[in-house]
Amino acid sequence: MKAFLELELIGDNVVQEYKFFRNMTNGMVPGLGTLTFGSMPPSAWTAEITGFDDKYKYARHFLRFKKDYSRSNSKGSRGVYAEYILESDRIYDVRNNKNRFFCTVDNDGNIKKLTEDEVITWLKSRLELTSTQRPSIG
Repeated sequence: MKAFLELELIGDNVVQEYKFFRNMTNGMVPGLGTLTFGSMPPSAWTAEITGFDDKYKYARHFLRFKKDYSRSNSKGSRGVYAEYILESDRIYDVRNNKNRFFCTVDNDGNIKKLTEDEVITWLKSRLELTSTQRPSIG
């Protein structure tokens, strides 16, 4: 089953301005724009959790999204949305502006929020399942 997730990219106009000035400066002096402006993380993102990670706690694969400007204001500071397609039998880490949560898609195609304990339990059970399914050598 699949589900549709939509997150508002508040302040997306500022992110786009940073990209513009960084790229323009890099065009004149390669590397200077990146050094001067750096990169600005998006206000919202979604990542599939694929396992545990020593540095970030969870190994994640960040999902690509489609931007929807149909409801944006004239500046693009509000009403710009990132659209994601989520699949069942997977766990996602979602950050929407300053809020962060974990979720999955149930059998009816609904997005269900999870606690961190549920995420850890699910990941441990997945690791146990994959280790028992590996063929023995010899």
